[in-house]
Amino acid sequence: MKNLLAGMAVLLIISAGALAFAHGPGGRGHHMTVPGYRGQMMGPGFGSPMMGVRGPGYGPGQTFLNETVDLRRELHNKKFEYFEASRDPETTVETLSKLEKEIYDVKSRIREKAPRTMNRGFGRSGRCW
Repeated sequence: MKNLLAGMAVLLIISAGALAFAHGPGGRGHHMTVPGYRGQMMGPGFGSPMMGVRGPGYGPGQTFLNETVDLRRELHNKKFEYFEASRDPETTVETLSKLEKEIYDVKSRIREKAPRTMNRGFGRSGRCW
């Protein structure tokens, strides 16, 4: 019995040491070690013009958001309508297909308005949406 308890204690100490080692110095580990990180998520070096770091109305991102506010609201409402319909057991497949097509059409209209010059962090197409 003493050997079993001693073995479990040693195993517990080794496990705690392995976990502490995995987190690295300071308990944060080595994730997100980019220039300007400094331990906080929204510190210097993080952010983009889309997040308002450089002031309101900066760049094509804010213009895009202003121009598509009605389309994005419509998209939100269509998605809500779709999910409510999919929850209802009496909804037909044709109704869901129609709603999916409407959602696709609204997304396409949003993509048409997306600026083509925004390449930083928005995917290979250079579009925001």
